[in-house]
This record gives sequence, structure tokens and C-alpha cells, in this order.
Amino acid sequence: MDTARIYVAFTSEGLGGSAQTFSLHHPDNRVLNNEEVLDELRQRCEGVEFVGTTEVADATYVLGNVKGQRSGLDGVLYFGAPPEDLLALGLPVVAVHPLWGQWQEPFYAYEGKVLTATLPVIPDASGDRFEARLDAVARKIMQIRTAVRMQGLRILCITDKPVLGEYEPGVRQYAAEGWDGYERTYLNHLAELGAEMVVRPQDEMVAKQKAASDAEAAAIAQKWIAESEGMRGTNETQVRESAKLYLAMKQMMAEYDCDAVTTEGYGFFMYYPGGPIPSQGLPSSQFYTDGIVATSETLIDSLVTQQFGLWLTGSTGFNGDYIVDVENSKVYIGHCECPLNPYGDERKAPYVVRNLPQWPVDQQEIGGACVQVNLPDDKVVTVAKMSVHDRKLSLFTGRTVSGSELFPGWEDILCRTKLAIHVDAGKLFDRLDWKTFGWHRVAFFGDHREAFRELATVLGYETVEEDR
Repeated sequence: MDTARIYVAFTSEGLGGSAQTFSLHHPDNRVLNNEEVLDELRQRCEGVEFVGTTEVADATYVLGNVKGQRSGLDGVLYFGAPPEDLLALGLPVVAVHPLWGQWQEPFYAYEGKVLTATLPVIPDASGDRFEARLDAVARKIMQIRTAVRMQGLRILCITDKPVLGEYEPGVRQYAAEGWDGYERTYLNHLAELGAEMVVRPQDEMVAKQKAASDAEAAAIAQKWIAESEGMRGTNETQVRESAKLYLAMKQMMAEYDCDAVTTEGYGFFMYYPGGPIPSQGLPSSQFYTDGIVATSETLIDSLVTQQFGLWLTGSTGFNGDYIVDVENSKVYIGHCECPLNPYGDERKAPYVVRNLPQWPVDQQEIGGACVQVNLPDDKVVTVAKMSVHDRKLSLFTGRTVSGSELFPGWEDILCRTKLAIHVDAGKLFDRLDWKTFGWHRVAFFGDHREAFRELATVLGYETVEEDR
């Protein structure tokens, strides 16, 4: 379900109060009416159906209408100060103060699922400024649509430890409730977002991987190798084995009608009773590059973060283990898979096809292959992580730096793909919350702090800005 149904309510028309004499003095200046305002927003809000009317309505009338349609609405666009009874319904609200159309009191910074903006009925002298205002209101409306897009999302989780898998939550996360209690709370909150888990055993994936077409796998492997900057520590046979895993994952997603996928991956793949499963590194990287979230290690919080991030930024982001280096004023994120197009568009990053770091070069008859993506330096990144269990969002921004200038042999330390990010690491260390957010984070290239913060508000999640 992609379309968001948003009730629109206007509580005034044009200029308000003593400002109504403005047109007598400036008859040639444009004063927007409600239909013009809504038309501007319609043009900017693909996938949004606005219901209601552009006629002026009082709060009692609006409240009655919204209550009557509550089950069929995803949010409210309210021009004016929304009444507390409306906010109490729990629907996300975009509250817009119609500048020069009303006095601002009692409009304020509301608590709960409310995003606020100001839009003047007399457009700014600067056309660019007024366009930016319209864009900002539209962006807030589209946050409701982003939340709606999670409704009906089917997540394929391939694990022998249903439902949440082996990696996260860790013992610090589930200690208070026990595993069963934590999982029960988690799944209830995931259902609130509208997502659904489809859990399948590893045996099923392994059987499909072994039965996958050798010819198809060879073609995929050749493409991965040809577009790379070379191979280190692995060989074409192992790349083909990872390609067969990719085909198996793709087949299972189609069979179970799933939109995103996660497997145990890496460490637990090594200890599969039937022998090591080939690396998920290249399969996940290909899915990511194609705009499909394929998080490794059954990291459902990371997967949810990446799925929302894909809709917000156009990229699935780079998920990985998280380290804070206070003395160096850096944080590091590392894993063995990454989108080959880190911005989510046509820009590609150079990459090397490699063996997993757990497998010595002389053991390359097993293990499959992964990827070392050489991500760009001196770029702003937004680092995020959602906790579905706690209904929270961790957030900070920083700038990427060269890891090889910090440590010799950077590319061979732990995970194959890594980011070094310059930050106020002291603040981040002081606010580290492993219990809530686990030990993984997702990095998105660009400054997307405001978009994530707005989304959290719409979802009713608390935003924890760890660098502030």
C-alpha cells in the first residue's frame, strides 16, 4: 500500500484581520487562496490523496469528520492551530501556520506526532524562499506517506533461530524481559509499523543455492568480477558460489512475495551443520545496488532503518558494526557488504572482490566471496539506527575521512568495507546506548538529519541525537 490518505482542513481563507486592507494598497500583489495552496502541494506530493475540502471549517466540524473517517485516514494536514482533541486521535498531523492569514497564537511546538511549518498567504519577496517553504511543507506531508509505505512490507528472514535470529538483540538488550518477552514486544511494535515477518529455515535456502543454475551464476559472477578493480584472496569458483546464493535468495523472495530479505550471514554461515554457506557479501551488495534491502545477520532493526532510509534518501545505506574512537575523534562502521552505488543513483564506487576476513587465503575452496567498496572521503554522512523495541531513533552526522591515513593496512582490519567518520567522539561515547540500539549503525551519504527526525515524529518515535 503506497498511497497515503490525508485529511486537509483550512481554518481561514486569504488575509486575516486587519491585514485584509492589504489588497487595497497593493492590488497587484498576489494573495493565495486555499485551492491554490493545496494545488501547489498536490503537485509536490506524489502518492498522496488529499481528502476534505478547501472551504473554511471550524475545529468541531473537522474533528467530527476525522473521527468519522479515522480508519481510512493516514494523517491530517491542518492549516491553523490543531485542537488537542484532534491530536489525541493519534494520527500524524502536519500543522501549518497560514502567515498573515491568522495570528499565530495558539499555534506552538506540539508534542506527539505533529510536524509544524509556516506558509504565508502573501508569497515571500524571494520566489526561491517561497518555493522552499512549499517544498518543506510537502516534505513533511511525504513523511506520512513514507510511514504508510511500511504497511504491508514483507520481510523474509532466513534463520534457524526464529524470529529475530542470532545476532541482535544481544544479552544486554533482552536481559530485562528475557528473550521471549523482548521478542514479543518487538513483534508487536513491528506490527504497529505494518511490516510482516516471513521466517524460513537455512536448509531451504541452502537447497536452492545448491540447485541454482550454474550458467546463471557464472554470468552474474563474471559481471561482478568484470566491474570490479580486481580480486584478492578469493577466486572465480567462490564468486560463483556467492552468485548461486544470490539466486537462491532472489527465488525465495519471489516465492514468498517478500520486499526485503535478511539471512544469518558471515559468522553463523561458517558454522552451518551442512558445511559453510557461501558469503552473503556480494548478494547483499547486488540487492542494495538494485534498491532492495538485504541486510545481513538477521539485523531487523538495521533492516527497518535501511528500508525507511531507502525511501527517504534513495539509498539503502551502509550497515555495519559500530566503533567509537574517542582519542582520534572518529567513529568506524564496517561490514562485508555495501551498495555499489552509495548515493542510490548512477554514481558507482570502486570495489574489490575479496574473501571474507575469517577465511585465510589458503582456505579458498570454501567461504564464497565478499566485497570491499572504497567509499568516498570528505563527504557528509548521516548515521542512524532505529530501535523498534524501544520506539527510538539514534541519529548523528559527520564527515568521512581516509581510514588508510589513520591505520596501516586499513583495508585488512576486520570487515572488508569500512567508513571512518570525523565526529565529536567524546559526546558519542558518553551517550553510547548498546542496550537500546545494539552494536550496528547505518550510514547514509548526505545530510538527512531533518528527514529522519521528521519521520521519527510521524512514527511516534523518540529521536536521540547522540552528537548534541
